Amino acid sequence: MDAQRNLAAIGFMLTATAFIAGTTLLAKMAGAGPDGLHPLQISQGRFLFAFLVFWTAAAVLRPKFTRPAWHLHGLRTLTGWGGVTLMFAAVQLIPLADATAITFLNPVFAMVLAIVVLGERAGPWRWIAAAIALTGALILIRPGPGTFEPGALVALAAAAVMGTEITILKFLSGREKPFQILLINN
Repeated sequence: MDAQRNLAAIGFMLTATAFIAGTTLLAKMAGAGPDGLHPLQISQGRFLFAFLVFWTAAAVLRPKFTRPAWHLHGLRTLTGWGGVTLMFAAVQLIPLADATAITFLNPVFAMVLAIVVLGERAGPWRWIAAAIALTGALILIRPGPGTFEPGALVALAAAAVMGTEITILKFLSGREKPFQILLINN
């Protein structure tokens, strides 16, 4: 049973990763050129589409919900929307691969916030992994005169905001069901 659940989890993660990559690519294409959409418009379209999908699923499935923690959902919505919008802005300013690689720092931000806010502990291997990730980001950001890319800072801000959202999600996931969390945010 555990092996089946693990395989299902892997499948869901790969599918989610493909959707996220596809969404970011579509956002870059939608914002390209002089007539391209603004990142705020693109993120609004992304959240509207997700809203329609999740509310349709809720209408069909009719799940039971618990009382939501509205203040945490408000913070999650702001950080989720902010992170997505910043990511969509970053891919307009720098290559998609660079923006994606820099925003992969969001687990590092989430780890630090989980230590500070949730009282979690991180062992030496996690700190080593975080240092390697930060080194890679510094290589991409190129923080020197004449080579600096402002879009890299936008991607870094996206990672920080997304890391904050992950921390809020971790806190919410112990209190509410996953579908309820998705439905309220989208």
